[in-house]
Amino acid sequence: MMNIQISSSTSTQSSNEEMDERNDEPSMPPGDNNKRPGRNEHHASSDALRKPAITALATCITRQELVAALRMGQRAFNHSIESIHDEEIASVADAALCRLLSHLLFKETSNIYDLGKRPKTLLKSLPEEILRTCQLFEMIYRCSKVKITASFERVGPDLLRLICHIIMHELQKYSASLPNPEFRDGHSSSYESNRPDSKPIAIKTSEHASEAPHDTCLQSVTRILFLYARVQSLTEAMANHTRLVSLCISLIQYPIDVVPFEAQHNALFILANMACCRSCVLTISSHDRLLDTVIQAADQNQQTTLTHKTSWADYYQPLRFNCTAFRCLLNLSIPKENKVTMVGKDNLLRSIAYTTGMQTSQWVGIPQAINDMASQTRRFAMSTLRNIASAPPDQKYRLCTFQNSILLDSLCNAALNDHDPVTKEKSFAVIFNLACIDTAEILISHPQLLELLADAASLPSPGSSQGGDSNNKLELSEMPYQSLVSLSQAMNHLSLDSRGRLQNVLSQVNLSRTPMDEDVH
Repeated sequence: MMNIQISSSTSTQSSNEEMDERNDEPSMPPGDNNKRPGRNEHHASSDALRKPAITALATCITRQELVAALRMGQRAFNHSIESIHDEEIASVADAALCRLLSHLLFKETSNIYDLGKRPKTLLKSLPEEILRTCQLFEMIYRCSKVKITASFERVGPDLLRLICHIIMHELQKYSASLPNPEFRDGHSSSYESNRPDSKPIAIKTSEHASEAPHDTCLQSVTRILFLYARVQSLTEAMANHTRLVSLCISLIQYPIDVVPFEAQHNALFILANMACCRSCVLTISSHDRLLDTVIQAADQNQQTTLTHKTSWADYYQPLRFNCTAFRCLLNLSIPKENKVTMVGKDNLLRSIAYTTGMQTSQWVGIPQAINDMASQTRRFAMSTLRNIASAPPDQKYRLCTFQNSILLDSLCNAALNDHDPVTKEKSFAVIFNLACIDTAEILISHPQLLELLADAASLPSPGSSQGGDSNNKLELSEMPYQSLVSLSQAMNHLSLDSRGRLQNVLSQVNLSRTPMDEDVH
């Protein structure tokens, strides 16, 4: 049966399909743990610092020159003034850093074959120098999106290759420390260590003991990719890169607390922004591990129950991961072929049911920012369900009957109890998309759903206290009313009991709407 297209008051998309816009989520840039110069303090000396620093970075050969150049770059670039970062890009600081990073990686690779001839101090200093160079890239990429685009055109293809090399090298270090041999190739096929009944692995080896959590090379290079992914015109080139998407997937699949959270979240954010681009979503969907990986990430918050959360930070990281994963899934649910596949994923449907029922009223003392993020996460989860609910009738039937209609229970709970009006409205849009001949009997037989639709579709009498808001009520009631209309088209396929219940509800609703319709016309 064809779904009736009704525009929602909170979305320009049809009831059948939603797509999230590109996200520019702020994230802590490098050096934020240290005080950065203010606007006036830095501007006076910016010209004097910038040019010598770029020259030094472009020409350093010896280790002493390199150390001095990195220090000059730190002093020159570690600020928050976008216009001055634009000048740094215009002065080709990015080209100087790209050459330097390539030179350092070549030296590191050559050490593998030349260990006996290199001083030990040089071998130990190279990872630190590579890290500092990557952090300088992060600093200059605090520039405008126009300049990031210009920089990508100049150094992007070469820098992506270098970054992929670094990610592979870093993941190999983490894989060597893991007891699970499935991660030796950079990914796991079972996700066993990420399941709720498995204890997360937290490993601190001597190799990584000196690395602060916020200063790892893996986090730094994924942050550079994160900044690229904020620019829509660059995501297509990134999605078509031969290794980048696979490496992001592998990074996300690592067990909790083994690799830095920020690096994993950056990788998930990159995939989510790629999925925002309609020309990219099919490209990245072709990776066979993508959907399962993002679905596992969407389940992150459920794995840490309320009883294990002792501080606001315990809510923040899983919820942030959960939110970005559902933003990615929302956009992945646009292609028709993905809808059918996603309906067949039991763990996704369970995660949607859990997330849409996640009410922050249970979270005592939680900051408003986390409440807002929880609301956004519920919106993304509900919109994902809304999209996959426009799948063929047999897929709608599966959604309605999954685990004793747990999704229908979640929809009713959201429509009745969610404090966010946008999520409430989306829940009715999902019901509208589910309504068809194949599902009508199940929807009508649900203990709450039919009465819920009747109440939402009914309009108050003109003389009631709600009459002043009649136009808004009329708009909000349209989707529940059209759901009832869709169910009525299956009247001949219903049991006698369901047919009688539906006829009574339609009579009551039509009676309540008739005076209001006359006033409107």
